[in-house]
Amino acid sequence: MKTDVQEQPAMTTTLFVNFQRMFRCLSFGRSLKAKNPTLSVTQMRILSFFNESDVVHISEISRVLGMSLQSVNNLVHRLEVMGHVERSKNRHDKRMSDIRLTARGLAGFKAFRGEQLEIIGEILAGIEPAEKKLLLASVEAAAIILEKAVSQKATGSTL
Repeated sequence: MKTDVQEQPAMTTTLFVNFQRMFRCLSFGRSLKAKNPTLSVTQMRILSFFNESDVVHISEISRVLGMSLQSVNNLVHRLEVMGHVERSKNRHDKRMSDIRLTARGLAGFKAFRGEQLEIIGEILAGIEPAEKKLLLASVEAAAIILEKAVSQKATGSTL
């Protein structure tokens, strides 16, 4: 009988392959074809934090992406220079900066997000209602499990 340690490499590979299959189905980069993207993939990942919040912080981005504070600070600075985000002092902790989308950043973010929602809508249109419910429940559960694991890893606690 296999132990958890022996099963982990196979599970890791299976998850990786299935995530890749899902990402290929979503094809989020189609709007970038024949265009010069002005943002790096990492900068787009930073902007994705605005899906859940109007204000983000360097420390949160650093923790979630597993990048140094300095690296994230440099990426955010480039986003500032391009006019996508702006910083202001946090009212509660003067050591922190609040990062918000500018009007330009918000317009680009909404356009990119709109495209993503359109792609997902097109895919969902061809799926049976029961399969949609199963897909939603599975993806929500996966997101919760992965966020918990990443959070625990970042804080040094065990699963």
